[in-house]
Amino acid sequence: MDLRTLEQRARAFEHVFDAVVVTDFDGIITDWNVGAEKLYGWSRDEAIGQPVSILHVKDEPDRTAEVLKAVEEEGKWTGEIKMLHRDGTVGWIESIVVPLLDDDGQPCGALGINHDITRRVRNEAELVRLATTDPLTGLPNRGLLLDRLEGTIRRAGRQKHCFALLFIDLDDFKDINDHGGHLAGDRVLKEVSRDLATALRDSDTVARIGGDEFAVLIEECSSIHDARDVGAKVLAAVKRSVEIDSVQYRLTASIGIAVYPDDGDNAIALLGHADEAMYRAKALGGNWCE
Repeated sequence: MDLRTLEQRARAFEHVFDAVVVTDFDGIITDWNVGAEKLYGWSRDEAIGQPVSILHVKDEPDRTAEVLKAVEEEGKWTGEIKMLHRDGTVGWIESIVVPLLDDDGQPCGALGINHDITRRVRNEAELVRLATTDPLTGLPNRGLLLDRLEGTIRRAGRQKHCFALLFIDLDDFKDINDHGGHLAGDRVLKEVSRDLATALRDSDTVARIGGDEFAVLIEECSSIHDARDVGAKVLAAVKRSVEIDSVQYRLTASIGIAVYPDDGDNAIALLGHADEAMYRAKALGGNWCE
């Protein structure tokens, strides 16, 4: 290859907008361009000689060996991966990595072209959040609850274990809305949501499914007795006095329980059974788990 061609390629390497990172097969950085300096925050002099793992998020699996093996054996690796900026911020890149060849045509390193897709990934995550989260309380919404419920049913069917679904309705919530207005009602719903999330385990899904109705999916539940214990925690978390415009309101809840598979083997049946049980609890005066 003549000198002029080499010079042209060197200039192109420098001015590619994307980050170009060159490593040997030990994963040590041997070169990178201005785009890499802008993306990652290290100058060329600082980066050369460093392991490429300095660009990887620390709590993520190090995929350097996987990528280099694919490049050496298959001639290319492509994928999306988290990246670490020098200042500690985390982003995402879309990467294609190809082999570098020595004068004998043998692989001697790898060249990665990395395109910053952080904004796209964050936008997609935000769309998912908006589609699956209740905007007032921040809890999972009805759609996400149903999705998790369907998944739990499939796992329980394969593994032959049971789980429980709690349907929760606040007692006399309409009085709060009527007296204090919807702002007061929204304040109460936010407080109840926080208390429910705090009272229950991380493995339980707490969702707002509409109005003053909530649901709890208890995946680790061996019997109706376990479900009633969780129901008692919910009743205790909800029960309080709320003052609105100098008027005290007693806040309690009615809870209905459905246990898989005794009370149903599909989402519609389980929700229906829990809903009916909740109305029985409400007919008994509220502040009850049925």
